[in-house]
Amino acid sequence: MFRRILLFVALLLLTESHGQPPATADTTFSRLYQRYYQLYGKPDGEAEFYEASRQLLDYYRRHDKLDSYYKIRQNDVLYAIDHGRASQAIQLTFEILEEMKQDGVKYYHLVYTSLGTVYESRGNYRMAKHYYTMGLQNAEPTDSGALISIYSRLASLQSTREPHEAWQWNEKFGQLTRKYPDYQKIYYSLKGQIAFFMGDRQRFLQADREFQQYVRQRHFSDNYGIAIMQVFRHAFRGQYAEALALLDSGEMPELDLISVHDVKDHIFQLQGRYDLALQESYRRRDIRDSLNSDLLYDNINEVNARMGLTQLHERTALEREQMIRATAHERERWLAAVIVLLVVGLSLVVSRYLVRRRYQKRLLKKNRELKLALDHAQESDRMKTAFIQHVSHEIRTPLNVITGFAQIIGNSDFQIDDAERNQMLSEISRNSNEITDIVNYLLVLSDEASHQSYDCTETIDADALCREVMTNAEAINSEHLSLKLTNLLPAGTTLISNRHALLMILDQLMKNAIKFTTEGRIELKVRERTAHGGIEFTVADTGIGIDRQNQEKVFEPFFKVDPFKQGMGLGLTMARKTAELLGGTLTLDPSYTKGARFVVVLPE
Repeated sequence: MFRRILLFVALLLLTESHGQPPATADTTFSRLYQRYYQLYGKPDGEAEFYEASRQLLDYYRRHDKLDSYYKIRQNDVLYAIDHGRASQAIQLTFEILEEMKQDGVKYYHLVYTSLGTVYESRGNYRMAKHYYTMGLQNAEPTDSGALISIYSRLASLQSTREPHEAWQWNEKFGQLTRKYPDYQKIYYSLKGQIAFFMGDRQRFLQADREFQQYVRQRHFSDNYGIAIMQVFRHAFRGQYAEALALLDSGEMPELDLISVHDVKDHIFQLQGRYDLALQESYRRRDIRDSLNSDLLYDNINEVNARMGLTQLHERTALEREQMIRATAHERERWLAAVIVLLVVGLSLVVSRYLVRRRYQKRLLKKNRELKLALDHAQESDRMKTAFIQHVSHEIRTPLNVITGFAQIIGNSDFQIDDAERNQMLSEISRNSNEITDIVNYLLVLSDEASHQSYDCTETIDADALCREVMTNAEAINSEHLSLKLTNLLPAGTTLISNRHALLMILDQLMKNAIKFTTEGRIELKVRERTAHGGIEFTVADTGIGIDRQNQEKVFEPFFKVDPFKQGMGLGLTMARKTAELLGGTLTLDPSYTKGARFVVVLPE
């Protein structure tokens, strides 16, 4: 329901901030307001809209109405999103943030809500929820307009993924609509949508009664919510063909492309058609990939599970036809022998029962396989979304720096001296190198992830290896931390393993320790495990440490203790996998409380 709620949010910001101008308002404001309001919904009047927006913003500036000024600025962002210009919307959002800093105001909930709307329009629901939540945390408890906007967005966003959570957000939204009854229609429609994805027929019927009663009483001229509620009615009545036909009719302004496939996916699952649900999952994934294509590299490899579903069903139908023919032929042949009629009849009954039983088992097995394939596809979709989120986050900051300084240097209106120009060029070069490092890091991770085994036949000098690790660490330490090597092995101790892989593990642990330690020291220790055998490497730091509830999560792909720290969240994941391929283990010592201590154990 993204598209229509986006429009309602924009109109709410207009009315909540300054309302319809009263008859006593000055004619200049009335004229500017009415023109802006009309052009917002005009599809082909972009230039006129932004000119009207500029005039209205100038008016608010002159009259020192910053609250209304920034809500109009947010409407500019929503307008860009509604016209498919996500990059422009992001740029406008950061411009708004800079203006707020200059004005000394903190309407940060507007910025966070705008970013959440941008990411939702791109299908990146995890980042959208993050920014909506930040917007909620920064909104004033008395700002009904902001709360209605954020509650309704969270309810719509979570309806297909976490419907029980979405229900709670929608109830908060519903409480506020008592003050603004024009928005109760959205509340009832969202309530029906969430009940549909919950599979709760009783809740849907209640929401449907409230929705229809509201429409009859209000006599709305627009048809918002009517078509989609009809789709849900058909689905709950088992009229799946009618529901799908209505979805395919194109008369569904409440839904964007992704939401249409979400609804179809759920209808097919209610129908028990997991094969068609899997196909809808693929289509939804492809649309999300397309929406995010301008944020990532064109050469990201996609792993798609391909199922020959059509051939599978054709083969099953052919097998059933052959079995029916064989059974009929057998029956006709034996019925010709009167003396064995009873024996043959009993044999046929038993035979048919066994055939049906085998056939049912086969169908159940295929349904389970299709359900598993659907789950795998959804997990692949989730992992791809996480990868997009992390890569986008890593490259956005250096790209913004490069773009900003390049615009300043290339604009003759800016007067800058040689020293400033050289500083900007240096920053551009540094951030370009940072992006190159990110790409190189991804290539290294891709290469390491492709390993299914390592050649563990090299004889490795443990002391020389540890000294190389310390040398690599000193290169990125810049002497701000104390690095210590403690070797408790007898002189000349060696181990049989893969030197490159072991070096990669220890380098990653030292790099992590330096990143999350601002002062103190980092110690690399190596010793023999006399009780259990093998050699143990430990990397201990005096940094921020890791909470107990996150001590195992840090090894999961893309998990980051601090989401704003640079990094992909893949280093520890790859290090643990590599350690296991070497026949060893990588764990976090929970008894260490001065920071974090990682333990690598390898066989001798």
